[in-house]
Amino acid sequence: MKINGSNVCVAGGCGFLGSHLVDYLIEEKDCKVLVLDNLMVGSKEWLHPIAKFEWCDISLSEGAIQKILSKYDIKYAFNYVAMPYVPMSYERPLGVFDINARGALMFMNACQDALVDRILQVSSAEIYGDAHGKINEDYPARPHSSYGASKLAIDCLVQARWKENQTPCIALRQFNCVGERETHPYVIPEIIRQVAKTNEIIFLGNNSARDFLYAKDQAMMATELLEKGNLGEVYNLGSEHTIQIYDLAHIIADLMGKKIEIIVDDSRKRAWEIWHLQSDNTKIYSVIDSRPKFTLEQALHNTIEYYREYGWEF
Repeated sequence: MKINGSNVCVAGGCGFLGSHLVDYLIEEKDCKVLVLDNLMVGSKEWLHPIAKFEWCDISLSEGAIQKILSKYDIKYAFNYVAMPYVPMSYERPLGVFDINARGALMFMNACQDALVDRILQVSSAEIYGDAHGKINEDYPARPHSSYGASKLAIDCLVQARWKENQTPCIALRQFNCVGERETHPYVIPEIIRQVAKTNEIIFLGNNSARDFLYAKDQAMMATELLEKGNLGEVYNLGSEHTIQIYDLAHIIADLMGKKIEIIVDDSRKRAWEIWHLQSDNTKIYSVIDSRPKFTLEQALHNTIEYYREYGWEF
């Protein structure tokens, strides 16, 4: 199947990854894109000028979502809606679960009722918890946060609903991403903000290892997965390379022309740390041809320039 020129819905298309996907679908695939968003996290400032927009909270009504999708004759759908900031799940686990799991299931059901051909549900590598080496899709899931548990729930539902009712959905277990327009003080924008404000010291939590993929590469590869992936399956997506957070901070500082000293701040540590996340892309590479085009340094440079232009606060 080819998505080119199709009517496509991106739920959460005003957010970080969703807005990059919308840009890619319009500019590279000539799609007619409908964005659904309640603007709780995203911003209409990031909405592509020719994308259609409907305010929508996917956790409120399957029927309302189905009517909107039918109105625009949507053939492909992506769900990037999430409460994605892990610390938020410590304080609001029910709210996070309601959006990430229950709302996502409602969106899947509405898409099926609207006769959408294919759906991509964005899950998360957070479902794995701590691991060693590269992680493939058979690695046991043991989430270390309520956020991770909520993502595991929808991940399992994608697989179950395909078996039960042929809901045409694929789950994408996304590892960490980097890029412009991040919506929360994740590690990279937080490091950039701190480095911009100091000539010496920044404060970080644990020196864990993460796998970062550039948001523009994520959009390209996720789109091809929706076209070619097997329905009811789960796929990892990352860069397949890891970097420890303190090393990442020094690279960012070098790119910004500064030298830093890192002080460990215990208040920034997770309640249950994940020390290592690294994707094994073997399964997704068996169905898609695209590969990352940007190095981590290029992605960091572009991200730094974005914050330099728009301000160091977020």
